[in-house]
Amino acid sequence: MTSDTALGHRDDATVTGPDLTQRLCELFATALEVDDVTADTDFFVAGGHSLSALDLAVAVEVAFGLRVRVRDVFDAATPALLAAQLAELVPAAAEPAAPSAPSAPSATRRQSGTALPGTEAAEAARWLWLERQRGDGDSGAYTVPCLLDGEGAVDVDRLTAAWASLARRHPALRTVFVEAQGEPRALLTDELPPLEVVDLRGEEPDDARFDSLVDERLAVPFDPSTGPLTRTTLFLRADARWSLLLLADHLVCDGRSLEILATQLVAAYADPATAGPSEDRPAHRPAGHEAALDHWRDVLLPPPAPLPLPVRGPRTRRAGSATAIAVREIGPDVQRQLTLLGRRHHAGSFVPLAAAVARTLAGITGGTDICLGTPVDRRARLGANDAVGFHVATVPLRLDVRDGATADELVGQVARRTVDAVDHSEVPFDTLVAALAPPRSPGRPPFFDVWVALYPRIDTGPCAPDGIALRGGPIPQRVGMFELSFQFVEHADGMRLWLQYDTGRYAEDTAERMARRLEDEVARLLRDPAEPAPEAAPEHRAFGGFRFDA
Repeated sequence: MTSDTALGHRDDATVTGPDLTQRLCELFATALEVDDVTADTDFFVAGGHSLSALDLAVAVEVAFGLRVRVRDVFDAATPALLAAQLAELVPAAAEPAAPSAPSAPSATRRQSGTALPGTEAAEAARWLWLERQRGDGDSGAYTVPCLLDGEGAVDVDRLTAAWASLARRHPALRTVFVEAQGEPRALLTDELPPLEVVDLRGEEPDDARFDSLVDERLAVPFDPSTGPLTRTTLFLRADARWSLLLLADHLVCDGRSLEILATQLVAAYADPATAGPSEDRPAHRPAGHEAALDHWRDVLLPPPAPLPLPVRGPRTRRAGSATAIAVREIGPDVQRQLTLLGRRHHAGSFVPLAAAVARTLAGITGGTDICLGTPVDRRARLGANDAVGFHVATVPLRLDVRDGATADELVGQVARRTVDAVDHSEVPFDTLVAALAPPRSPGRPPFFDVWVALYPRIDTGPCAPDGIALRGGPIPQRVGMFELSFQFVEHADGMRLWLQYDTGRYAEDTAERMARRLEDEVARLLRDPAEPAPEAAPEHRAFGGFRFDA
């Protein structure tokens, strides 16, 4: 581990001997969602990544009262290595981690049509709310869309009741936001978002008609002040098919929320008793606001210069107000190779994909200082692992991309930057911008030009007798928050790149060339000399989770 390790020994904990290693094996297995691991199982070779490493760090913190970073798991990636590090510690100044509950909207209600004062919006939601006030908040760019194909003979009444139970369980689904003295206030309402049912069973099978109905609903923006901020539509289709469209405002939903809703909806459909209150968990102790700001000062100052991207005109309007998508398929063999490349560097497949994006941008612009924006799921830090809401942080990944660097050198650099970003993600992006005060260019977010995200596939597992199952994931939008966004979406037969681009800034053929270049850079990364492939990962349970897989 590095000399500035965050691990600290609590005075009343005994962390020595084989019992420690065995306990860590149990914690590793839980974080990896496998039945068991051995003392020499490498967490990342077995399928872990920086976000599941955060889950593991929190579990170790709860078990032993030690502050543990993702970087510590990164550097000591087996139970035996981590046990050795823990056993060598001496009592330190750090106090044991204290559990903390996730912030939640107040139970203040709207009565007689009058909005009573609510609670302060969470920091992440506050930044998002302020961003939409600066732009066109009614554009639909802040809608989180998900389309799921259903399996099983769905009963409309049971599904409606299950959806209502989730709305009662998750306050975010009943929250609206109003402005008070220039700041957002969260108000919890009694209104349950309805489940719309569209019956197409009497019509001939027509995918174009179905797609049109989905697009119509996707085009309707949310009003944060009135709600509801979620819309769910059940499409009963010909040939006994059915689909579920989940739409939510970003203020109350992020990518992981879609996975949570899908899995809990299936569970509540099977047994309404499962839809009880969310269970708060101990939160991960952060490094500290000032320590995190110091990290970002070291990384981001002086700020990266805007990239000379091949835009076709001046940036005179809000980025993403009209977009199109260039699509490329990434087959299962390439996806498997990317996964193995990531594991060699203690990362998931997001890391080599981000490395390929960075190389693409370096090749297009001739620059070497490449900064990408990406989301980090902070649920483990907040003790809110199964909570629906907006619990992600925007973080910059600043990379030095030189043409002579090998694939392993670049991917290793991206892995380290990603780990450090997760460990220091407690600073809200608007706070980071205010503290570092970078120069602002019109139509460009501070620090980064391009957004990158990976969306794993939602799959709730086999369909139980008299139950349902859901499979699918995000769907593309016509508007966005950024001028250029590389979105990687896993599906049943591999992965798909959606290169979403602002049509006012990029010509279609320019976007297509960037997408092709990304394909070439992925192939180039995989062609570079590499170490032998790691051992096969243990078999995971049916549902691996919807995460920004960093």
